[in-house]
Amino acid sequence: MSGTADASTGDPVLQGNQNVLATDSPATEIDATSNASATPTLILSNSGSTGTDSNNNGEASPSLRLTPAATTLVVPSGSTVAGDLVATGDGNLWFTHATSQGPAPATVHTDATSNSFVPLSSPVRILDTRTSSLRKSILDSSGKLASTGQLLKGKTIHINLTSLVFFGNALSVNLTVTGTEAGGDAIVWPGGATPNASSINFQKGWTIANMIVSGIGHTFSSTITDSIAVTTTATTHVILDVAGFWVPNIGQVNPLNSAFGGGAAGSNAESPAAVTRAPNQAIASRAFKAPW
Repeated sequence: MSGTADASTGDPVLQGNQNVLATDSPATEIDATSNASATPTLILSNSGSTGTDSNNNGEASPSLRLTPAATTLVVPSGSTVAGDLVATGDGNLWFTHATSQGPAPATVHTDATSNSFVPLSSPVRILDTRTSSLRKSILDSSGKLASTGQLLKGKTIHINLTSLVFFGNALSVNLTVTGTEAGGDAIVWPGGATPNASSINFQKGWTIANMIVSGIGHTFSSTITDSIAVTTTATTHVILDVAGFWVPNIGQVNPLNSAFGGGAAGSNAESPAAVTRAPNQAIASRAFKAPW
């Protein structure tokens, strides 16, 4: 690349150079008028790279790159006009909208910053401690189940969700307890420190259900395991029926179960080596390929 070229307002932009403007005014302004049809003012194209990443996915070459602002808290100034696009240092992209009170900035949502709810075509029973075949999703059952399969009082188990979802954020699940040996409560959560809240309360001998929403925890080893934790304060059978997931991309839900058909944790004494989802982990998930 050639050296830096200084430019003043109105001067041409030199291709292949970094053009620096010392004053607070546009380095380049393009004004199209009297277009005969609704044609773009500016067209940027890049034929792309032939390279691939570590997962053998094709890499695209950017047609446009916005340099983030110097700080993470800056948003487009109130003095700007509607239509401004600004990248901030925290990785967010902002766009200013015209309102009766003047331009209002708002973040631009992408699959890294917003989620969609993907319902399953029909509920999937991922756990039923009454049946050995439906206890196979438990990642750490040793010493935590009674001889009849009931989850023992005070024990925590982690349920493998990877047959249904890859790097999900949250799920909607129907929690049922039956065969309760005493009054108590059960909790479903992503894993890590046990929350001071119950997902369902029950008395001895009850069969009772509750639809809940829980975040999803992730365990990292040679593979990524989506999971949720379940604990109870009284020995009981536990049943979990999954209804759907919140994910950045519908392709992260197994298309065999998705109503859409698919598309392109802290730790405690009883949990496996789990890592709770960080705010930017949705971006990291794009580096991994869903198993389906």
